[in-house]
Amino acid sequence: MMYRFLVVVDDSAAALHAARMAIDLAAAAGARLTLVTVVEDHVLDAQLSAAAIPDVAGRRARGAVAMVSRVATMADRHGVPAETEVLSGHGAEQVLAAVSRCGADLIVVAREPRLPAGSPTPSVNVEHLLEFADVPVLVVPPVSSR
Repeated sequence: MMYRFLVVVDDSAAALHAARMAIDLAAAAGARLTLVTVVEDHVLDAQLSAAAIPDVAGRRARGAVAMVSRVATMADRHGVPAETEVLSGHGAEQVLAAVSRCGADLIVVAREPRLPAGSPTPSVNVEHLLEFADVPVLVVPPVSSR
């Protein structure tokens, strides 16, 4: 049986650590990866555009492609087949829809380090995934900095 793991990728160190763990697990299990990142509609886009910063949405989209491409290259180096998807919309909802589309057996997502009060919420709501996913969710803790 061929397994498929869906890995949620963003530009955080915690997500990169989770992706590395997923690649190692996939290599050991003979699994394939689907790497997804979600570009959410963001209030900041309008503010940056108003400040005359050109092509904010395009820059975010190119950054998203670069993130999943980097992780796909890492997977390829370990002999793990990987597909990439850049999605837009609400993070958790898009991830759950991608799980259904690709037939994932497992979701791998990073747990962000504790954020100070007032910090923006992560792009993918881990609690939402844990509550509504029909497949197991592996929440990878961040690397401790000792």
